[in-house]
Amino acid sequence: MKQILLFALSLFPLFLFSQKPYFQQEVNYKITATLDDQAHTLNGNIEIEYVNNAPDALPEIWMHLWPNAYKNRQTAFCKQKLRDGDARFYFTDEKNLGYLKNLDFSANGQKLDWQFDKKNPDIALLKLPQPLAPGARIVITTPFFLKIPASFSRLGHVGPSYQMTQWYPKPAVYDHKGWHPMPYLDQGEFYSEFGSFDVTLTLPENYVVGATGILQTPSEIEFLTKKEAESREKLAKGEGKKPDIFPASSANLKTIRYTAERVHDFAWFADKRFYVLKDTARLASGRTVDCWAMFTNSQSDIWQKGAFYVRRAVEFYSEKVGEYPYPHATAVHSALSAGGGMEYPMITVIGNSGSAKDLDDVITHEVGHNWFYGILASNERDHPFMDEGLNSYYEQRYMLQYYGGYDPIGLPKFLYDPAKYGPIFNTAYLVLARERKDTPPDSHSDDFAQVAYGMQVYMKTALCMSWLEKSVGTERFDAAMQDYYREWQFRHPYPEDLKAVFEEHNLNANWFFEAMQTQKQADFTLKSANPGIQILDNESGGSREKIWQLEIENKGELDAPFPVTALKNSKPVETKWFTKSGNISFPAVEADGFIIDHEFATLDFYRQNNFRKAPGASPGVKRNDFIVGPALIQNPHRRTLALLPWLGWNNYDKTMLGAVIYNPPLPSRHFQYYLLPGYGFGSKQFVGLADVRYHFFPGGIFPKITVGASAKTFSLDYNDRDDYYSKFYRIAPEIRAELRDNSVSFRHFVNFRTLFIGRENDLRDSVGGFVGKEFDKYTIYETRYEAMQKKKPNPWHFKAALEWQNGRDAFGDKGKYLRGSLEWRQQFFYQPWRKITMRVFAGGFLQNDRRNDGILAGDPAQGSFSLNPQGFSDYRLDQTFLARSGGGNILGRQVNQTEGGFKAAFGAP
Repeated sequence: MKQILLFALSLFPLFLFSQKPYFQQEVNYKITATLDDQAHTLNGNIEIEYVNNAPDALPEIWMHLWPNAYKNRQTAFCKQKLRDGDARFYFTDEKNLGYLKNLDFSANGQKLDWQFDKKNPDIALLKLPQPLAPGARIVITTPFFLKIPASFSRLGHVGPSYQMTQWYPKPAVYDHKGWHPMPYLDQGEFYSEFGSFDVTLTLPENYVVGATGILQTPSEIEFLTKKEAESREKLAKGEGKKPDIFPASSANLKTIRYTAERVHDFAWFADKRFYVLKDTARLASGRTVDCWAMFTNSQSDIWQKGAFYVRRAVEFYSEKVGEYPYPHATAVHSALSAGGGMEYPMITVIGNSGSAKDLDDVITHEVGHNWFYGILASNERDHPFMDEGLNSYYEQRYMLQYYGGYDPIGLPKFLYDPAKYGPIFNTAYLVLARERKDTPPDSHSDDFAQVAYGMQVYMKTALCMSWLEKSVGTERFDAAMQDYYREWQFRHPYPEDLKAVFEEHNLNANWFFEAMQTQKQADFTLKSANPGIQILDNESGGSREKIWQLEIENKGELDAPFPVTALKNSKPVETKWFTKSGNISFPAVEADGFIIDHEFATLDFYRQNNFRKAPGASPGVKRNDFIVGPALIQNPHRRTLALLPWLGWNNYDKTMLGAVIYNPPLPSRHFQYYLLPGYGFGSKQFVGLADVRYHFFPGGIFPKITVGASAKTFSLDYNDRDDYYSKFYRIAPEIRAELRDNSVSFRHFVNFRTLFIGRENDLRDSVGGFVGKEFDKYTIYETRYEAMQKKKPNPWHFKAALEWQNGRDAFGDKGKYLRGSLEWRQQFFYQPWRKITMRVFAGGFLQNDRRNDGILAGDPAQGSFSLNPQGFSDYRLDQTFLARSGGGNILGRQVNQTEGGFKAAFGAP
C-alpha cells in the first residue's frame, strides 16, 4: 500500500505538468457580403485573424462551415431532426437547401490545403503552411458563396425575410482541453472564440437590418431614426393591424457597416416590413444602453412594448448578475424553427408568442443569454446547463419579480392548481425523474430526448439554482454569482470553474453539481417530532432550553439541504434550513406539526412522508386525498384516490355502468392501480376490469422492471333458446423488463405473462337439454420481446413471441403446443406527414399435439393462427370486441389487425 502511495505521489508533478494552464485564443473577423434577395444568396469575402495564445504550436485549424448542415440529408442536423420525428427538412425540395461554396482558403498569400471532415460536411480541417507558434498570429482569407436555406432551424429565409445566423466560416475553439469541432445541430448550441468583427453588408436600401455590433454608417443611423418615428406614427394609426405584405425591393442598394468588440458571434436580420421602436436602459454605473425592438404586423399588438421588455431585462440582469457591457440590445420578431427564441451577442430573434406576458418572458430569457453564453462563454454543446439552466433560473426570478410567479404553461386551476400540487415544473420534473428518464443536465446536448432537454437542462437546473439560493440566502448567492461574472466575463468557464467560485463563497454546493451530473435524488422523510431539552454550555455549568427534537432521514443519494417548517393550524410559524439529516433541533415554537419543504423549495422525490404532527395534537394535515372526478395529478403530500363513473356497451351485457377507482398516474409511483367494477344491465351480471402494477428501477441492463397483474370479466355470448348468458374471466400476472439502450429514439423490452382463463360452456343432459354451466379453464404462458425505433423516415416496430399451453381439448383429450410468431411493422414516409405502412407477420408451431383438431364446436382449436382475427378466435381474450362470439349482424364482423391481418370478416361462426 505504501509503495502504491509513493508511486502515486511520484506521478503527481507529471499530472500537474500535463494540465495546460488556462489560455484563450483570439479570433478577429473582417467580412464583406452582398445579398441577392431574388436568388436568396450571399456573396462575400472573409478575413480571419487567428491569434495563438496557447502554449503549444498549432499545425492545423478546425473550421466550422455550419451552413453546410443544410446541404443534404446526411448531415448531423438532418439525422437529429429525423431522430426526433421531424422529416420536414428531409423531404424538402432541393431549392430549399443551403450551403457554402467557392471556398478557397489562403494564409499570408499562400493557398492552404484543406479537407472536409469525413462525417460532417459542415466541418473542415485547414493545414497551415507551418505550425503557428505560441504568441503568433495568422490571417486566413477566403471568398464564399452562401445559398441561404429556407427556415428549418436558425439560419434561413422566409421569402425576402432573412435570419442570418451561423452564416460564415468560423474557427472551432481550441482551449486547455483541446480542439472542439462540432457539427451544427438543432438541439445543441455552440462554443466560439472571442474577438472582434468588422462586417460590411450590401443589400436593397429599403431593408431594415438589426445586427450584432455598433452601426458605423451615418446614413443608416439616420434611416433607423426616421424609421422609429414613422413606426410610432403608423402604429398609433392602427396600421399594425393590416395584413403582412412584403413590399418590392428597392432597385437601389445600400452598404452598411458594423463593428463589435469582445464578442464570439455576429448575426443579422433583414426585413423590409420591420417596425422599429427604441427605449433606453439606465445602469447603476450611469451608462445607458439603447434597446431596440423590430417586428412586423403579425404580432404588432404585443410587440409595441418589445423595446420596453428588452430594457427591463437588461436592467434586471445588470443588477442581479453584472453590468451589461455592450452599447445596445435588440429583439427581432422573425421566423425561427429552433424553439421560441435564439440569442446572439447584442441581438436576439423571437418567434411567435401567445400573449404579452409570454413575449416578455421569451425576450427576457433570450436577452439574458447575453450574460449566459454571450459574456460567460461556456461550451454550450458539452455543458448545456451552464447557459440554458443558469439563464432559466434568472428568467424565473424576473417573472417572479414582475408577475408574481413563473407559469409559462398557464393551465387553468381545474386542471392544475399550484396551491395543491406545487409549482408545475416541480411536478413535470418528477414525471421524468420517477421513470429514471432524467438525463443529467450536464450531459452532451445530443444525448437528450427533446422533452428531457427542456425539462432537465432548463428546468431542473433552474429549480436546483433556486434551491441553492434559498438554502444559503439570496444575498450570499447573488454575491457568488456576481463574482463568477466578474472573474469569467469574456472567458470560457467550465463546470469546475463555477464550482470553484461557489467553494470560495462556502455555498456547500457539492450536491448541486451531483444533481447536474447524476440521477441522484433527495428523498426526505420526517420520522418523528417530539419536544425535548437542549443543554447550553456556559460558565455556570450549563442551562436547559426547550426545543423540538426532529428525526429526519434522507432516503435518497443526494446529500442536499432542506427546510423544515413548524405549523400551527396548518399555517407556517417558522422555517429553518438544515444541511444534514438525522436528529436535529428546532426552536421551541408553538406548533402542532412539522413539515419538510412546505414551499416546494427542493426537488424532494416523495413528499407523502414529509409531515408529522406533534404529540397530542389534532390530526391537522390530512394524509389521504379523495377526489370525485377526473384526476391526472397526485397530491404530492397525500395518498390520492380518485373516483370516476364509466359507461360501456357490448352485444351481450348491453349497457354497462360502473366506477373507475384509481390513483392518478402522474407523476408515476412505484405502485399504480385502477379498478373498474361494473354491472351489465342486459346480462344482469357483474363485469369489470382491474390492473395493478409495481415498478422497480434496478438500473444497469434493466433500467425498469414492472411486476403486475390484470383481470377482466364480461359476457361472451347469449343463448336465446335456453335464455342464458355465458361469460369469461381472465387473470394475467406479468413481468415486464425494459432493456438498456443507448439511443434517444430506440427502446426495447421483454415481457413474461401467464394467462389464467375461464370461459363458460353449457352442460347438457343425454337428450341435449340445458342443465347448467361450467368454466372451461386453461392456462397460457407467453414470452414476448418488442423493439421500437421511432426515427424517421422509416420508423419500425418489431415483436417476437413464444407461446406455450398444456391442457385439454373440447373432448377432454390432453394436448400441448408451442408456437412462435414474428411481426414487423414499418412506416415509410414519402412526405413529412404522409406515409405508407407495411406489416409482415409470420408464425408457426414448434410443437402441436392438436395439429389435426381443426374447428371444434364452431370454434378453431386454441392456439390457432387466424388470417382475420375476430372475437370468436381471440382465445387469449386480448382484444376488445363488441360481439365476441360473432353473429349475423355487423357487430360480429369486427376484425383486429393482428396475425394474418385480413380485413374481410370471412369465416365467422
